[in-house]
Amino acid sequence: MDEYSYRRALQWAASLGGPLLEEHGVKPPYGMYECGKARLDAAGILRNLWQVENAADLRELAERFWSGLDNPQFQQIRLFFSGLTRAERSSDLAAQTPGSVRGREGYVVNLYMDRLPPAGIAAWDLGRLAFYIRCARLARYINEQEEAAYLLHNAVRVRFSYRNWADYAVAYMAGCQFSQKDLSEEGAEIRLVRLRRLLTGPKSPWRELEWDIILPEPPALPE
Repeated sequence: MDEYSYRRALQWAASLGGPLLEEHGVKPPYGMYECGKARLDAAGILRNLWQVENAADLRELAERFWSGLDNPQFQQIRLFFSGLTRAERSSDLAAQTPGSVRGREGYVVNLYMDRLPPAGIAAWDLGRLAFYIRCARLARYINEQEEAAYLLHNAVRVRFSYRNWADYAVAYMAGCQFSQKDLSEEGAEIRLVRLRRLLTGPKSPWRELEWDIILPEPPALPE
């Protein structure tokens, strides 16, 4: 793979974190320069959310995300619902305590279960990880080559889970709602606007970079 194609592949991998990069004010193409202009508090984000303060912590975090944080629970409920009729699903949801965690999770699963591929909401876990990998580079916990290794390992998982950017966006949206238990119209609209901009915006990497871009074989992860 030539240098130009390799750089495009890395940009594709980093752009998987587009929703969170946009949320933190980072403009396309989401490079180090754009992250610097946004004054992203990368070290603070990693420390406050995940207690990540060095390269070893990042490796542990990556393994956790690749094992699945929210997706396993989503898939468990999805599997249960798959054995029920639509009427039985509705009855199960109606029997839940209003506002309960189980009720909110069940509502999201029921809403999206027939619209997602077998990978479920893995996009939510993997998309967030792409953002945290970039944060680790900004915080100087990892260098450029180490960041590339993490991003490509993450990208391969996404590529084999979804068919296109729209597919990925729907799964990311579902995962966000499932994780945050936020079923409000206001919250959904905010997320929809951000994802729609990524899918249709003239300067969005999601439009510039084709989904089936060639990805190089990921190098070994840092020890």
